[in-house]
Amino acid sequence: MTLETPPAGYDALVVARGRNVVLRRRRREDAIDEYAWRRDPETARLNGQPPVSPSFARFLDTFEQEWRLAGHGRDQLAIDTIAGEHIGTVMYYNAESGDSAELGITIGDPRRRGQGLGREAVVLFLRHLFASHPFREVYLHTLADNLPARRAFTAAGFSPTVAVQRGDDRYIRMEVRREWWLLWDMEGRFAFADPPAPENPPFTPLSPRE
Repeated sequence: MTLETPPAGYDALVVARGRNVVLRRRRREDAIDEYAWRRDPETARLNGQPPVSPSFARFLDTFEQEWRLAGHGRDQLAIDTIAGEHIGTVMYYNAESGDSAELGITIGDPRRRGQGLGREAVVLFLRHLFASHPFREVYLHTLADNLPARRAFTAAGFSPTVAVQRGDDRYIRMEVRREWWLLWDMEGRFAFADPPAPENPPFTPLSPRE
């Protein structure tokens, strides 16, 4: 749903703003969209998981538990478009050691895939993680045949390291190292995620003194 007027308190939820997307803290009402996305067979396949089968009430219980445990080795943010349309989630998990974390992302609305929004969200999320956590490495696993996702992760700074077989599915592990990624960001490699610069006001020359 597109929000013509953001709800009260929306700005307080925002973690990062980019050119086309916003990362924000999740709200209870996000569970409705997330439930629909996780029940969709194609979205579930791209995430390497079966579609969820519990009732919405049981799903909401799990959602609220994850919500309460945010920051305990894992955290998840909502992805909105700049117009306020809720389109996905991005998260880290498996961070119990504090030195590394695994990244996961879902663009749940299929109409929003292939537009560079996931790539931008990953860059914004990595900036947030490296600014707020001492992670030395962030890694992910993506299906080997999901070439659009692999290209997006590569554009966001990830490099493939090893193939991983899980049952019938083959995944590619991809990693970023803190020092290199921050250097690339400083050099402008990920400027595609930066918000547009504000327009400069027209120059008005000073009147000469009398």
